[in-house]
Parts: sequence; C-alpha cells; structure tokens
Amino acid sequence: MEHEERELILELFPGTPPDLLPLGEILYYRDEASWIILVERGTPGMHLALEPVEGRLSAPQVCEACRRHLSGQALGFFRHRVGEGERWRYLVLCQDTPSCAEHANPSRLREILLRGILS
Repeated sequence: MEHEERELILELFPGTPPDLLPLGEILYYRDEASWIILVERGTPGMHLALEPVEGRLSAPQVCEACRRHLSGQALGFFRHRVGEGERWRYLVLCQDTPSCAEHANPSRLREILLRGILS
C-alpha cells in the first residue's frame, strides 16, 4: 500500500502545523457566488474564501497569485476577515481565475492561503 508523505505525517503527528507539511494540491477557483476559494486538498482547515469587493482598478497592477502585470480591468480587489474584529486583508487578483490558476505557482497560492488562515 502506498501512502502520501502528508498522510503519514498527519496520521503520526496530527498536531503538525500546516506550514510544516509538504506542499499538497492547491485548489484555486471561483464558486457560484463569485468568491475566490483556496483549498489545500487533504489538509483539514486549509480553506480560505475571498470575497469580491465592488469597484475596478484604474491603473495596471500585479496579481498577487500569478504575479503577472495586468491592466486594472483584468484585476479586482478581494478580501477576507483577519482575526475576530472588523479587520480585513485585501488582495489584488485576476478576474479570470482559471487563467490565473494556470499561471500561479502552487507555493505562492499556499503562501496566500497560510497568511489568510494563520493571521
């Protein structure tokens, strides 16, 4: 029987912090409500939902996931709650999520995910 390294670590050491686990498959997509979802498959609690924020960017920016320099019309603001209060973290991400997912480095997606859930 073959086991994935992540599965073995979590089975033997269930309290291992997510940032110490080897990189798993990162799912990066939009749901039916246009929220961007980041999930590391196979790791409980590794889930982040980013709410779209109304408005458009007027100048070119760099997408925080795929690191491409794109026009403001191709990008949008997304946010997630930080902590228990009314604090938010804002991210600039591509509006075309499937294209962004193709170009994004999995380790960069994991970094965004970990910053979101560990903050």
